[in-house]
Order: sequence, then C-alpha cells, then structure tokens
Amino acid sequence: MKHTTAFLLLLLTLTGCISTARLSDFSQTSSSVDFNGLSKEFKLTKTPIWTSKTSNEYYFEKETDIDEAKLVEAIEKSLKTYGYAISVFNIQDDCIIGQRGMVANEWSSITAVYYKIDSGKLQVYINTKITQDFTGGWRENRSMKVGQLIEQTINDLN
Repeated sequence: MKHTTAFLLLLLTLTGCISTARLSDFSQTSSSVDFNGLSKEFKLTKTPIWTSKTSNEYYFEKETDIDEAKLVEAIEKSLKTYGYAISVFNIQDDCIIGQRGMVANEWSSITAVYYKIDSGKLQVYINTKITQDFTGGWRENRSMKVGQLIEQTINDLN
C-alpha cells in the first residue's frame, strides 16, 4: 500500500503541469501581431472560432479617438481586476503583459495585450496562456473576459 501511494504521488508530481505558461512564450512587441489579418477575419464574422468560450484569444476593434495614456490605463485596470500584476510594460512597442500566480484550478496564467492605434481606429489583440494540471482548468476564455472589460472601460470614457 505504501509503495502504491508513493508511486501515485510521484506520478502526480511528474505529470503535474500539462501546459506551462512562460513569459518567454509571448512577444513583447505588437509588431508580431497581424492586425490586418485579424481585422479581415473580424469583419467577416464578429465572433471567429478562435474567440470561442473555450479559446484563449480575443480581438476587437473600434473607431475611437482615445489617447494612448487612457488606453493603457484601461488595459492595466482590466488586468488588475482579474488579479494580474503587470510584468511587461512596453508602451513603445504597444504591449502590456500581466502575470498572476496560483488560484483555484490553475497554477498560474499570463495574459498579453497588444494594441494598435491608427487614424482613429483602435485594434486590440489579447492572448492568454495558463499553467494547469491534468484537471484541465476552467472552461472560459480569459482573454475574452479581459478584452470585454477593456472595451467597457473605453466605452465608459467616451
């Protein structure tokens, strides 16, 4: 019995994290994001398959004259609302990345927000990676939650 218990504990330790979120998985510049491609797909269908409830990506665009300082404030507020601490604050390259530690059913997660402001048009792409174990984690699109909060904050400012 002791050997079986020890073996199971060892097995759980070795297989503990099925997917691992690392800061190095994310680009720290928005130039890596194909905003034109995302915009074309977004115009074809407002809810592309990759923004489904079980996905980890989200994109939105809107006509607005928001200045960058207000946008950055909205992004920071949204990330902090969901428990993220800002790890990368690269305003020169239009990128903010938040990281949070262990919560129920996940070891950690990282959410990157990339944006582009051009001629009164705002484009925002959000990607999340979660370190989780064999339980599979929550069935939610964290990027969508953060993105919708960013959109709501921007709407409240206008």
